[in-house]
Amino acid sequence: MPNELLVVGLDGTDRSHDALRFALTEARLRGGSVEVITAFTEDEKDGGRQKAEMIQEEARTTVLADHDGEPPVSFHVVAGRPEHILVDASSRASLLVVGAHGVESIMHTALGSISEYTARLAYCPVVVIPAPEPS
Repeated sequence: MPNELLVVGLDGTDRSHDALRFALTEARLRGGSVEVITAFTEDEKDGGRQKAEMIQEEARTTVLADHDGEPPVSFHVVAGRPEHILVDASSRASLLVVGAHGVESIMHTALGSISEYTARLAYCPVVVIPAPEPS
């Protein structure tokens, strides 16, 4: 499918950087473009939008340091719950790519993860970049 859109959830973790790298490679193969989304909640007291913008800037300087413009990449900072934003974005995408996090907290276990949520509810196929094996 020409002009395919691959959406990536970026939260600043190594896994989300790996998800962006995967999406770049896959978009090159498909002749598509990549949309990078970083979500923040408006009630964050520590400057949620600014933090999200810094996360995206870090990805631009590290992951995209040698990017030659192909495939095209766009960055968006969006207010809202990440899992809802990504599922919504999946309705216009051919692939959604997210990074997994290890199960390290009771909150994670109780609430579920963004990767699990999107894998269940996305409107397109989802690639979950796995967490590394414990050493």
